[in-house]
Amino acid sequence: MSTPTPVAICGSFSFDSVIAPDGRPLTGKVGGNALWSSLGALISGVAPRIVTVVGDDYPGEVVERLQSAGIDTSAVARIDRAHPVRLTFAHLPDGGRLQPVPAHMLAGMDAATRAQFIDTTTDPETLALGAPTPALVPDAWLDEIAHWHLPLLPLVRHRAMVAHLSGARGTLQTDCPARSDLLDAPYERLEHTVGDIDYFLPSTSDFDVIDPDATIDAVIVRLRDSGAGTIVLKAGADGVLIVDGAERWLVPAHPDEPIDPTGAGDAFCGGFLAGRARGLDIVAAAALGAAAASFAVSVTDPLDLLDVAPSEVEARAHELRAAAHPHVDVLQGGIQ
Repeated sequence: MSTPTPVAICGSFSFDSVIAPDGRPLTGKVGGNALWSSLGALISGVAPRIVTVVGDDYPGEVVERLQSAGIDTSAVARIDRAHPVRLTFAHLPDGGRLQPVPAHMLAGMDAATRAQFIDTTTDPETLALGAPTPALVPDAWLDEIAHWHLPLLPLVRHRAMVAHLSGARGTLQTDCPARSDLLDAPYERLEHTVGDIDYFLPSTSDFDVIDPDATIDAVIVRLRDSGAGTIVLKAGADGVLIVDGAERWLVPAHPDEPIDPTGAGDAFCGGFLAGRARGLDIVAAAALGAAAASFAVSVTDPLDLLDVAPSEVEARAHELRAAAHPHVDVLQGGIQ
């Protein structure tokens, strides 16, 4: 393996309370898109740098364990208030996901468990307090980092970070900004930044919000018309669709029975980032991301990924790369 180039991830840490696919409540977990994507990169062979914000109640031992594992946490800023990013998810047996968890799904829980299901995504001002700003990015990193990743961020922060990093030395990949910020005028709001992003990594659940009545093909065409370059579409159990110029590839998902799918998409992004840093072609990078995601769905605590050997991820990535194939048709209702 060649020496990877430096990468950085600018996103959020969170406290998560989740209803697993089997109906079990899993409360008070540490999580967040920057945590999952950083661990996805780490188990894919590249230790990233992180830019994020944590509250005074966020466990210091989490940051210490990341640092001990080789992840650069020097740009993790601590603020004097309770951690602002708290999320709830309900993972459905059919593979769907609800966020935040609707009230009727909490009704049968005991009061102590129910009280843990706090979701700040309905409060944009609070949520933004846990998202990085350009001022938190060390100036020296703008010349040192070769590949940047922005996980899901509130739209205002997404725009600010894209504007700041698109002029830096490295290439830029991003997830879709917060779906709630795209309602009513999704394409118009995305066109402010999508042309400055080298690799756009939305999910099919984002497409369900962006344009719920359109086919996947139609949404991709609209995004390309808005200036999007390479699109890497995460489609859960259906795999990953790569649209790179005139080429389309489908990388399958590893056949797993998920214990807790929280963080799988972010782990994919971290693995994809690591693949690019290692100089892999885009299909091999996506296979590495899919392999990282397959390990993420098998744990309930993201820190358990610290026990996953990169060689295990590498072996699974080779299997998925061998199964990847050029793809012509994107059919309404799913990818075949």
